[in-house]
Amino acid sequence: MYLGAHVSIAESIALAPERGAAVGCEAIQIFSRSPRMLRRTKPLPPEDAEAFRANLAAHGIRAAVIHDNYLINLASPKAPMRRMSRDAFREELERAQLLGIREVIFHPGAHMGKGEPAGLRRIAEGLDACMERADAPDVMPCLENTAGQGTTLGHTLEQLADVIEASSHADRLGMCVDTCHTFAAGYDIRTRDGYEDFLRRVDATVGLRRVRAFHLNDSKGDLGSHLDRHEDIGKGRIGTDLFAFLVNDARFRVVPGCLEYPGTDGGYRKNLKTLRALVTTDATAKVRPKRARRGR
Repeated sequence: MYLGAHVSIAESIALAPERGAAVGCEAIQIFSRSPRMLRRTKPLPPEDAEAFRANLAAHGIRAAVIHDNYLINLASPKAPMRRMSRDAFREELERAQLLGIREVIFHPGAHMGKGEPAGLRRIAEGLDACMERADAPDVMPCLENTAGQGTTLGHTLEQLADVIEASSHADRLGMCVDTCHTFAAGYDIRTRDGYEDFLRRVDATVGLRRVRAFHLNDSKGDLGSHLDRHEDIGKGRIGTDLFAFLVNDARFRVVPGCLEYPGTDGGYRKNLKTLRALVTTDATAKVRPKRARRGR
């Protein structure tokens, strides 16, 4: 597994690869724009996209993924919100294409009290509209499984499978597994048997081949709590065994696994060190953190 973290794009998106390398990342996750604003933003300058791609290679980053805007809700029952969400998501796909990023990870959405079937149908329709209209032929939208808070969808594998099956472009859809969300949604992945059972269920519903990324987060909440609260690796309710299974699983040798907590350089270094200490096979390369160059 290519281990990494979610890194900042402050000042310039082109600086993200260097920031990732500075804390020991082989993989990075980024926002392509502000995650808390739906309205259209300025186009991504081609020179910034070119610099980003060059910096990935220069700093040894093997994989990069985008996490979409937090406000996007493709499942919304309100037409204006669906329209804005589709426009914003299409923009995410096109930015990924410019940056040379293959995967855009997104939260499926919330049905806002209108029921799961209608919400799941709207997600599939929204994805189809975005993929058909976006100039992003090489980009794969990846549904992230959720913890199941409120009316959010995607907390069961069956819901994710329903979206994929309803899409006219199912071949272009992938999945991101968030370990905290998985546990909070009620899947007990703390033991070897539980881990393998979960992956069998993924394969039987979504398809294991669709798993294109992991979010590596421990959980503050208990099993089945539906609480979306991340914790340091080994400090939460999941513990370290799951992460040992993951980083040594040859099936995910070239799949990025990104930390999202605590979001600080020191915290990322500590958690990446914890993850690499669990490696007992060659399924994950061990790399040393690089020092960031001064003056930036």
